[in-house]
Amino acid sequence: MIRGLYIAGTGMNVQTKKLDVISNDLANVNTTGYKKDDAVIASFNEVLTYRLKDMENNIPNDRAIGSMNFGARVDQIYTQFAQGSLVKTDGLVDLALQGDGFFTVQTPNGVAYTRDGKFSINGEGALVTKEGYAVMGEDGPIEFGEDYLTNGGKLAVGEKGTITVDGRKIDTLALVKFNDNQGLTKREDNLYLANGGAEPFEGSVMQGYIEASNVNPVTAMVDMITVSRAYEANQKMIQVHDNLLGKAVNEVGRV
Repeated sequence: MIRGLYIAGTGMNVQTKKLDVISNDLANVNTTGYKKDDAVIASFNEVLTYRLKDMENNIPNDRAIGSMNFGARVDQIYTQFAQGSLVKTDGLVDLALQGDGFFTVQTPNGVAYTRDGKFSINGEGALVTKEGYAVMGEDGPIEFGEDYLTNGGKLAVGEKGTITVDGRKIDTLALVKFNDNQGLTKREDNLYLANGGAEPFEGSVMQGYIEASNVNPVTAMVDMITVSRAYEANQKMIQVHDNLLGKAVNEVGRV
């Protein structure tokens, strides 16, 4: 009976974590290049139980009863890197990646990677993210210089990430991919950290587009309802076990 309380309790913890993940996905449904998360659930390791100091017909009966586990847990948070839909904006430095890959950006804490191509040109003529992080090219941070800010020019980004102004090459975007995206660590500001293993990007760059989040809000809302009902079911099981324990102590125990 006590074990039933623990199992229901771990079930509630699991559903709470799943609800947090779904809520975060819904909060980022309009975040450019955001990738949805899933909570992977696993059971605790099974434990083999034995009879202890048990006698049957005056013969020791210390045999194995069987195995049991003590509920469920969140094993890992799995990020789905499926391609989001492309949204046309016609922005000169709005860029989207078609295929598996990432932009490289320089942050105060080092190099990071993102799918968010909603870039802008700051007052110093540098290409930056919404948070102000420098977008990296093959020659370092991409800078258009004061001449572009003053005189302008025809800015073009090729499918391979080559950036030109009036036909003059500025730099080429530092685009990378990874053999296993699950090895990336998700961080704030829609960024990812990696421990190496980067390879050249093999897809294409789309100028004037941004990649939408791959979160389906309808599916997420249905999942949220399902999780809420599962939480309530575990909550009711705790109430049932609590009532049974109360009867065992207050009624059966008196007899």
